[in-house]
Amino acid sequence: MKTKSSKTILTIMNVLFWIVFIALCIETGILLCSYLTSLFITETANFKLYKPIDLNEILTKDVVQYHIIMTSYIIMNFLKTFIAYKVVKLFTILKFEKPFTTETTKFVFDISLWVFITGIFGAVANSNFKWISKTIQKLSIEWNANEIIFFAGLIYIIAVIMQKGTEIQDENDLTV
Repeated sequence: MKTKSSKTILTIMNVLFWIVFIALCIETGILLCSYLTSLFITETANFKLYKPIDLNEILTKDVVQYHIIMTSYIIMNFLKTFIAYKVVKLFTILKFEKPFTTETTKFVFDISLWVFITGIFGAVANSNFKWISKTIQKLSIEWNANEIIFFAGLIYIIAVIMQKGTEIQDENDLTV
C-alpha cells in the first residue's frame, strides 16, 4: 500500500517538475528576447509587461550596469532552468525498485553542485544589486541566495546518504 502511494507521489512530482521546467524555459526565453530587443530599442528596457521592473533609468545612467543586471537575470534564470532539467532527467533514470545506484547518486551530487553554484551566483548578483540600489536606482531584486546555498547543502547531505545506501545495496547484491 505504501509503495503505491509513494509511486503516485513521485509521478505527481515528475509532472510538476516538467511544468516548472517548461515555465522556466519560457521565462528564460522571454528574458533573453527582451534583453536582445532592448539592445536595439531602448524603450523596451521597461519590463512592466513581463516583470514590474523599470530599468530605463539604469540604461540611461550606466549602460554597463544595465547589461550586468540583464545578464545576471538571464544567467540566474538559466541556472534555475538547468537545475529543473537535471531533476526531470533524474526522474528518468530513477528506478523505484532499485533507487540506490551509482548513476542516481552521481546525479544527486551533480544537482547539489549546480544548486550551490546558483546560490553563489545569486549572492554575488545580490551584492551588485544592493550597490546599484544605493548609487543609481532603487531595485527590488532579491534571489535569497542564503536559502539556495542552504538547500544545496541539504541536497548534498541527501546525496551522501544515497551514496552510503548505494554501497550497502551493492554489498547486499554481492552477498546474495
